[in-house]
Amino acid sequence: MSQEIDQDLTAYDRNYVLDNNLTLQWYPQRVVDMAQARTGSMLELGLGHGFSTEYFANAFQRYRVLEGSQEMIDRFRERFATEGIDIIHGYFEDFETDERFDAVSMGFILEHVDDPALIIRKYARLLSPDGSIYIAVPNAESLHRRFGYAAGLLADMGALSSADLEFGHKRYFTLESLLAMVQSEGLEVRKVEGLLLKPITTQQMLDLNLSEAILQAMLKVGVSYPELCNSLLMRASWPR
Repeated sequence: MSQEIDQDLTAYDRNYVLDNNLTLQWYPQRVVDMAQARTGSMLELGLGHGFSTEYFANAFQRYRVLEGSQEMIDRFRERFATEGIDIIHGYFEDFETDERFDAVSMGFILEHVDDPALIIRKYARLLSPDGSIYIAVPNAESLHRRFGYAAGLLADMGALSSADLEFGHKRYFTLESLLAMVQSEGLEVRKVEGLLLKPITTQQMLDLNLSEAILQAMLKVGVSYPELCNSLLMRASWPR
């Protein structure tokens, strides 16, 4: 499994694209905004590119991050200031702790794992009484994929591309499928937002050389239209 994770890392390095850059720096801000006063403690699953890690470490009083790839950990320590960041090396499926957290972040994790429902179930149990999980996943029914399907360029809305497979993606989600999975684990969905409303492909966005103001507008407008966005962001917690 570790070799698979490290291979995914090199794929992201080769294919790091504009929408990743926009989304990965935007969604941590939205999570903290959703959390509001719930800024006591957070457990984050995965280091990713490190943007969310650095942001969350400064936003929460107690912050831990769980990462399965030692290579990813080493690269993160080289690129970012890691003082005060508690990084745990271990697989999501194996991690155990008696600690409870006000927030558990699963940012672009569930599309990679074998059993996403198991991960939701396992980490929802680590929430404090008023805690929430924050889930970000790619959306199969994003606006640009809908256009591609309608134009005959995409045969199946849920199909994984060669790049998806190289990234280690095992699935896409829809708003409906993510809602169903979270609710089937007994959780209540508190809020859903969209991450990046884009009508065209990333390469087309690059070719148009869109201004920073337009790119930021795609993020801001997308908050209210999750079913059309590139990715979905959900906050869920136990019934109260």
